[in-house]
Amino acid sequence: MSTPAEDRLSGKVCAIQSSITLEVSAIAARLKREGHHVIAFGAGEPDLPTPQPVQDAGIDAIRKGLGRYTAAAGLPELRAGIAKRFTDDGYPHEPSEVMITAGAKPALYLAFYALLNDGDECVYPAPFWSSYSEMVRAAGGTPVHFSTSAEMDFQPTVEGLRGVLTDRTRVLLLNSPNNPTGTVYTAETLEAIAEVVRERDLFVLTDDIYQHLIYTDEPFTNILDVAPDLQDRVLIINGLSKSHSMTGWRIGFAGAPAPVIQAMTRVQSQIAGSPPSITQHAALAALDDPSPAGRKESLDQRRRLIIAELAKLDRVVTPEPRGAFYIFPSIAAHLGKTYEGTRIDDANVFSKVLLQEKLVATVAGDAFGAPGHIRLTYCTSEADIVEGVRRLGEMISELK
Repeated sequence: MSTPAEDRLSGKVCAIQSSITLEVSAIAARLKREGHHVIAFGAGEPDLPTPQPVQDAGIDAIRKGLGRYTAAAGLPELRAGIAKRFTDDGYPHEPSEVMITAGAKPALYLAFYALLNDGDECVYPAPFWSSYSEMVRAAGGTPVHFSTSAEMDFQPTVEGLRGVLTDRTRVLLLNSPNNPTGTVYTAETLEAIAEVVRERDLFVLTDDIYQHLIYTDEPFTNILDVAPDLQDRVLIINGLSKSHSMTGWRIGFAGAPAPVIQAMTRVQSQIAGSPPSITQHAALAALDDPSPAGRKESLDQRRRLIIAELAKLDRVVTPEPRGAFYIFPSIAAHLGKTYEGTRIDDANVFSKVLLQEKLVATVAGDAFGAPGHIRLTYCTSEADIVEGVRRLGEMISELK
């Protein structure tokens, strides 16, 4: 008798969970295909169009026959452009300290693979993007998170960080503006964190994918802005998916000390060959305009609307998001109730019932290390924001 296929799977792949965000989005898409009016608050994907110059550059690259392999680390001219962008932002990089990847997600995984030995720990504040834990595990590391609080604006504290550090801690991961909370880390927060980094000789990985989406007057702050002496142990991850609506184009990039970039490039050369060539040529046009006009203003208008609509709901506590395009209300006051016989024990059940009964797709906060919350993205029409929050309130009113 042959061995069943599921018994042939490796232990490491069995330990990895699929992306909850993509699962929710797939269910919402199926319901839409079946003719239902689904309000999709699930995936973090801008509904704004890719800027025309970027589209034109991609089409031009296709017509010129440029859809061939590039160097494993990406087009030299694109690496030079990214290095200049980093340098202009205040983080000096040479092209040899930059690589291009097929999205920010692969850049993150390559970084974990390059920096973590089996069992090494990567620590990060909660709430956190759900994919971090699974990517760290896939790279052989151990994910460890420490708590923040809505009352403290979800700012990571030195006390929280020190409380989880061990002899196996190698990497500290920071994400600001933050997914899922929309909080923006302050210079004071990062200065305090930098002291711990120096004390413990940690390597810092910063996920800056929402760098150009801050809606207040506060500046975007990377740890290198307050601690430039840490340049030799900081790896910056960024991309064009969120800023230029290029989610499906798959384009990300990383900046780090040359030995780290070389290590990540070796791995990429074996598993991907090179990043998408057409997208790289289109990205050259995107670099000419890091923050296209009107995009942030459009998202900010929707941010203000969803804040106002959620404020109308009974006992739903909503910290104000100031960056990215997510809002992270607490529905903890409504857990333990029932909906037509189904007990709402946690946010996972709440989100499932909300999608099944009210056709509103959200992601439970449990996936982000924050039980009792749900994440909504406001990358949708204003009409859908109003209707979606109305349906959410309708379900809450029907809980027993």
